[in-house]
This record gives sequence, C-alpha cells and structure tokens, in this order.
Amino acid sequence: MVLVYGKGKTGKGVEKLLKKKNISYRITDDSDFSTDLLEDVDKIIVSPGIPFYHRIYREARKRRIPIIGEIEFAANFFKGSVIAVTGTDGKSTTVKLIHHILGEDRTDIGGNYGTPFSEIALNTDKSTVILELSSFQIYSIKNFKPDIAVFLNFYPDHLDWHKKLSHYKLSKYRLFKNMKETDPAVLNFDDKTVKNTPKKGKRYYFSLVDLPKDLEGAYFNGSEIILRINKNKLKFSLSSIQLKGTHNIQNLMAAVITAYLYGISPDLIAEKLKSFIPLPHRMEYVGKIDEVDFYNDSKATTIQAVKKALQSFPDRKVILITGGINKGGDFSDLRDELKFRVKHVFIIGRDKMEIFKKIKNYTTAELKDSLEDAVNSAFRVAEKKDVILLSPGCASFDMFKNYQERGERFKEIVRKLGNG
Repeated sequence: MVLVYGKGKTGKGVEKLLKKKNISYRITDDSDFSTDLLEDVDKIIVSPGIPFYHRIYREARKRRIPIIGEIEFAANFFKGSVIAVTGTDGKSTTVKLIHHILGEDRTDIGGNYGTPFSEIALNTDKSTVILELSSFQIYSIKNFKPDIAVFLNFYPDHLDWHKKLSHYKLSKYRLFKNMKETDPAVLNFDDKTVKNTPKKGKRYYFSLVDLPKDLEGAYFNGSEIILRINKNKLKFSLSSIQLKGTHNIQNLMAAVITAYLYGISPDLIAEKLKSFIPLPHRMEYVGKIDEVDFYNDSKATTIQAVKKALQSFPDRKVILITGGINKGGDFSDLRDELKFRVKHVFIIGRDKMEIFKKIKNYTTAELKDSLEDAVNSAFRVAEKKDVILLSPGCASFDMFKNYQERGERFKEIVRKLGNG
C-alpha cells in the first residue's frame, strides 16, 4: 500500500500513475491526515511542498516506512533520457531553451515547470524529458539519476523550508550523487558553490569570462558565446537573441552546452537561439509610454534575481517596484545597484517596512499599499529614457495568487496607464 501525501497537482499526477499501474494507494494531506492511514503502508510519496520537518516524516520514521518524492517514483516508470536543471534562478528559462533547441517532437518538459514527471511517465511517447527541479524535489530523491544535470547558480533562498543555507546547498548537490562518471554535469564556473559541486567525471563549465584552458564548456567574449568542447571552438552570435541581461547569457551558455552534448548540430543550435521567445514575467518588455520603458520581472523572487535585473540596464536610470513576502533575502545586498542605477524605489507587500529599513540609506524609497499605486507613482516621477521595472525579490502570496497573477496585474495597470 502506498500513501500519497499531498492532493495538489503533483499528488494528483502520482495518483494517476498509481491507478494506471494498478498499485493500491491512499491519498491525503494536512486537512484529513490521520495516523490510521499509515496502517499497512509500505511506502510514502510526498509532494515537494512537504518539508523534511513535517509530521509525516516523524510518523514514517517511527514506523520505518520509507519516504520518497514524486521525481523518484516517476523515474521508475520512465525509460527515456532525463536532462535535469536546477539552480536558484533561471531554471524555467533554461529548461524552455533546451526544450526549444532539442525539439518538441522528441522531448517533453516538466517537473517544477508545468507537468508533473509522473504524468509524463504515464503518457509520453518522447525519448527525452527535460525536468526543472527545485531543491524541494531533489531533497527526497534516493536513486534518481539524470543523464545530464545542469546547475545554474546558488543564492540564499527558501530558508523558510530548509532552515539553514547548508541544508539548501546539500539538497542541490543531491542531484549529482547517483550520476556515473560518464554522465555530464554542466556547471556555472563563476559561482563558487556550483563550481565545487561534488561530481566526479565529466564536468563542463560556463563563464562570463574566459575559461581556464584545461576546462571544457562555454564562455562569453563580450559579443558571442564561445563553445570549447572536444578541441572544437564554435561561436554563437547573440546579436539576434531576444533574451535580455547577463544572467540570461549564462542560461544561454548552459543550454548551448547541453544541446551540443545531446548531439544537436551547431547550426541548428544557432538557428534555435534566434527563434526562442522569452517566457513571460522574466524581464518581459511590456511597452513604452512617453519614452518610458516598462519591464515585468514578476518571476524575480530573490534578491539576486533583482540584482541581475538591475544590472541589465547599465546606461539607464531605473525606477524599481519591489516587495511582497521576503523569503529570507537581505535587500541591503542591492546597495551598489541602488546607489548607482536606481533613482527611486516603491515598495509594496507584507514586508515593505522591513525592506524599507534595509534600503533607505542607499536610494529614495517610498511605501505603497497597492501595485497600482506603485506603478502610477513610478510613472509620475519618471523622465524620458527611464525604465520602470517590477522586480519584487519576494514571494507574491500576500497580495496575489502567484507571481503570474502579479505580473499580469502589472501589465494590465501599464496598459491602462497607456490608454489614459
């Protein structure tokens, strides 16, 4: 008997797979869980939102019932190749990039992005799946092994779940623990934590500066991505790429390396890079009103993501709209960007006063009660050539259902402003 803990999207995906495989199960969550449900259970499958200190883990340990996550369970029923992408920021963009380059005819995409792995394992006829994996999903794996693993970056995040930064880091590292020496890891050379990932064997790096000559991977020379693998040196122009910001150059390099290792020709990679359409809510250009540009970066829920967004406008003055539920980040880490790139900040959300105290010495900042008030106020202080940027650095759940709703609301306010 299997107990599925969690009735959300992931739990329902597991339930479908269990039904298809004629495996007996029960499904529960915090609303109706009872220890009576553990009777005759020999395995528990937890949804990724269930933290390791949750009651179900304690009850399972008492009864010596193994707990696994949905990724581990689904992998038992998927016979194709798995490319796994993790990191604090940039996962969805990189997963979508790899999917676009490899081709939708041969690959599926899922995990933390879109479709649960269990549903893909149940329904797909594709030879490869590209999974976006959060630290929550990786934490509960036991034997799961990707064929290619990508680690983009590492910054403090999700400390409400992990409690300690070291726990967050070790959860990320678990993705590589079962990989063979011949299985490639694609790692960010510029990020010390990522560069030092404990993975033996094949390692390929990407960097915003030239790589050491003894390492293989990709680097950025200021205008092109240079791919250096197997004594080949290939160039990929970024002149026609729609993605904006240095962080997206890192995502592009990770995707190029992965696609090349998978066997995609350089010419096709170059063609696919040009045709890639950026995902919404990630440095999404909304429009121009009176020579003021508006960007929607609602997906930026970490301090580092905000920093990268601000660094994307080296020659422009930015009016920043930020705030929400802080996930443990220190907004004073933005001091340099606030001093030299930002002319005004409007702060919204539950933790706006905490954020205000962290940044008030570095720029002009105001508290606002709504996103609409913040956008309208930002436009009033804006001058020609300025950028108004929504980059919250926080979760959205105090004011919105999710970051998507927050981003759509921002775009709606901007459209209204333009029509007014």
